[in-house]
Amino acid sequence: MVVAGGGPGGLSAAEAAAKAGARVLVLERNREIGSPARTTGGTFIDDMKALGIPETLYHPIRRCRFVSPNQSAAFDYAEPMACVLDIHGTFQYLAQRAIAAGAVVRVGSAAEAPVVTNGVVTGVRAKTVTGAQIEYGCKVLIDATGYRSQLLKQCGVSEGSRRFGVGAEYDLYAPMCDPDEVVLIVGSQIAPSGYAWVAPWGRGRVRVGVGIIHDDSPEHPERYLEVLMEKAAEFGVNLKGAQPVEYHYGLIPSDGVMEAFAGDGVLGVGDAAGHPSALVGEGIRWAIWAGKMAGEVAGEAVPAGDRSKRFLKRFEERWNREHGRNLKIAAEINRRIARWDDARWDRGTEMLKMLTPDEFAEALKSNFTAAWLMKVALKNPGLMREGLARIGKMVAG
Repeated sequence: MVVAGGGPGGLSAAEAAAKAGARVLVLERNREIGSPARTTGGTFIDDMKALGIPETLYHPIRRCRFVSPNQSAAFDYAEPMACVLDIHGTFQYLAQRAIAAGAVVRVGSAAEAPVVTNGVVTGVRAKTVTGAQIEYGCKVLIDATGYRSQLLKQCGVSEGSRRFGVGAEYDLYAPMCDPDEVVLIVGSQIAPSGYAWVAPWGRGRVRVGVGIIHDDSPEHPERYLEVLMEKAAEFGVNLKGAQPVEYHYGLIPSDGVMEAFAGDGVLGVGDAAGHPSALVGEGIRWAIWAGKMAGEVAGEAVPAGDRSKRFLKRFEERWNREHGRNLKIAAEINRRIARWDDARWDRGTEMLKMLTPDEFAEALKSNFTAAWLMKVALKNPGLMREGLARIGKMVAG
């Protein structure tokens, strides 16, 4: 098996397949796993524990504050639910696990195109940083190339995403910033068709960024990032003495799960398959779960001698069964709130105040159960009248 991409989805797929007995090669175009960073790393502690990520690699968050132009809602957690990852450390830890399981990882080697024989993917062409062209044969190719969905598109499995969250952020040393609080900020002044964030990840480090949905808005996040840095104090964020030590820029698909991400001899995982939650542009834990699932299916396909789409669709079907509904709901909510003006954001923030901290966290997690909807609707009967009736039906059905 060849995995194109050494991010969390690709590395998790490599580990799972190697554990199943497959010979696995991971091709990572960058010269270092985990660099450059293109994500803030916000996620949830229970998932990290379930996925075996050490506590030393994530920073727990005890308070989340949601700020609109004229309102705010705060949620406190005696027992933290959310966290912010050490991105570089986490990705390299996943690489170590894949290597320990038997996978081979090659950095500075970019997968460029699939090799297709009689309609079946049988290999991949790659290029090294020295310019050398190499072709690798494989029984299963996994596209973990990120938002470009490079190989899935070339194989004709998927057309890729058309709607993206575009984010820019500074990773700061900010010794005066509250290390326990994440701040989410919405409104046209700071993030049209998106949101801004302040996310501490320990040791005095804080990620401050802005994400904007394209094509919902033609604006670019870089300009608004500078506005956020200048006006941080107006949002209750203390960046006195802060200095940037890194600058991150990245894209995340926001269309929801792709209609297809399995083909003859090929699978897609993570951003390449639309697996992130579009609600807040959160993808790392989803990519790890998807990689584990895809690696298990690929690990079954190899000894079975069956690389057909029919066999590999086991991953697609299982993913959609376990996560498809919640991710569709997350994408639907994102499409709606991306069109909200400042007045609508203020009304939405007023509604958020009615949620308990746990209810708010479940929404951020894209965990939309019928019980969750019932509790929220009982607290605020006007919720359905606010244009969310279709979402309610999706949750219920």
